[in-house]
Amino acid sequence: MKKTMTRFLQAGGLGAALALLATPGLAAHTGGDVPLRDPAGLVISTANGNLGQPYSPKQTCGGCHDYDTITQGYHFQQGFNELIADAERTAGEKPFIKSPGMYGKW
Repeated sequence: MKKTMTRFLQAGGLGAALALLATPGLAAHTGGDVPLRDPAGLVISTANGNLGQPYSPKQTCGGCHDYDTITQGYHFQQGFNELIADAERTAGEKPFIKSPGMYGKW
């Protein structure tokens, strides 16, 4: 019984590894750190003097992933068609929230 379970787990692990390698975009990443990049594409670091800059998902992820396809997904678009008017948004407690969905959240 113990050998059967061990073989089952080994086969499952091998299958999962092969599935990941066959998935575009996942196989390209070798497991190292992914540096966050600012909107200009510079790595955010003390050496670049841009520690106060927000990170850019397009610059950070777009080198390896199809950014235009990813941003058409449900979670990226949730709330896009329900933007809160600027006057109402800036009068509230959280003026940085632009919609009731995930779109525009910080």
